[in-house]
Amino acid sequence: MHLKNGHLIIDNAIIQQLWGDITHLNWVFYKNKNSIMFCSVEDELFKKLHKTTLSMLKLKNANGDRSLSLQELIIDNDLDNTDRALAYIADDGMKILNVTIL
Repeated sequence: MHLKNGHLIIDNAIIQQLWGDITHLNWVFYKNKNSIMFCSVEDELFKKLHKTTLSMLKLKNANGDRSLSLQELIIDNDLDNTDRALAYIADDGMKILNVTIL
């Protein structure tokens, strides 16, 4: 899991572990925690509990890794845009990915 040129790159193994073949994600950013939570578009409870944004996942490479743009989020919240690895927690039970973007 890393940030590159303002895009979050998610390893295919993580995508498959949590959601299988998915093309869109709902997500929410919590500034106080510097955390982005991602879930499947099919998770109605997550959408009801959080004010989510829908984003399309783009196929990044032949390995099946996916990317999504975080450029607007980074600019709007004055976040560090440096290319780097990001800490994350993949919750299999809840099918939620929590990424720390410090």
